[in-house]
Amino acid sequence: MTMTGNDTSLALLDVARAWRPRLLAERDRIEAQRRLPDAVARDLAEAGFFRIFLPQAYGGLDLTPMQAMAVFEELARADASVAWCVWNGNTHWVTAQLPAETARMIHAEPAVITANSTRASGRAQLVEGGFRVSGRWALVSGCELASWLVLLCVVHDGDKPRLAANGAPETRFMLLPASECEIIDTWTVGGLRGTGSHDVAVADRFVPQSCSASFADRHVLAEPRYRIPPFSKVIPGLGAMAIGIACNAIETLIEIASEKVPQRTSQSLRENHGAQVRISQAEALVRSARLYLLDSLSELWRALIAGREATMAARAQARLAASHAVANAVQADDHMYGAAGATALYATCPLERAFRDVHAITQHIGVHPRVMESTGRVLFGLESDTPLL
Repeated sequence: MTMTGNDTSLALLDVARAWRPRLLAERDRIEAQRRLPDAVARDLAEAGFFRIFLPQAYGGLDLTPMQAMAVFEELARADASVAWCVWNGNTHWVTAQLPAETARMIHAEPAVITANSTRASGRAQLVEGGFRVSGRWALVSGCELASWLVLLCVVHDGDKPRLAANGAPETRFMLLPASECEIIDTWTVGGLRGTGSHDVAVADRFVPQSCSASFADRHVLAEPRYRIPPFSKVIPGLGAMAIGIACNAIETLIEIASEKVPQRTSQSLRENHGAQVRISQAEALVRSARLYLLDSLSELWRALIAGREATMAARAQARLAASHAVANAVQADDHMYGAAGATALYATCPLERAFRDVHAITQHIGVHPRVMESTGRVLFGLESDTPLL
């Protein structure tokens, strides 16, 4: 009997739940090392967590966006840095557009991990058979775990950038073995400290044409599911992880409130009217954000699977839902942090880390306040002002 996609999704979600005790036990080490321990990363990979969006043709689980959101949220309930590395390792930006031989070669090992950057801060000089690549990329999450780096470059023909059909400089992702890249230790931060999002540098390395691709390339895998707009698939994961962090904050406050008696009162915290209001508000914020996120993705996904185009309106809703989920999660977490009082200040309290991690997510360009302007244009019936929709 073959497993359906739903069976696979539920099985992976069960594994994510089973991982919770181990991830909680590793939290301090992940924070101290500013990265995932090798054994944790290896076991996550072998369990399939870095193959959530990888096409079945290349050994992936090929889950739907909605199924993936549940896994990202569950991992973030235990450790946001782990969830972030898994999410970022599942972007697989142009896998469906790579030559099949290249995709199979990169993902031949079941435990392979890739890391990437969508900052076009590299230069890919056209040469015979491919490109000479140089550059430096910031915020390459999980780079220390990766076997392959997927790095965005501006293509140069001679001394000038080559122009794409729309008149803008052409950009392409370059796939390089991690051994050909230098990791520069820059990740000394507050939130999401364990993601190891260091800089990566490349100095004049040859990349064959077969190891490059762009969003404008034809799809080698023709199934409708692979035509989902990449940012509509990836950015919602930010919302799912933020929701997971907020859920952890709510669970933490419930534990604290059962024992804590605030100063100058004889009532336990859970009897405090203000705390009761805050936890109600937090629960409503989280649940409503999750419903909107999944609803917007489901609508877009159903249209794609039916062979229709993902409309600009549907894309805008998915991006708006992601931003909304992060904003709601921040509010929910702030309610829990405030309700806990001085207890939340201590590094031993999960609320302290939840506060740092959820606020760190707000700094990702995918949920920048500018996104609200772009989605607002679409809601008003105006043309989109960004290719990121």
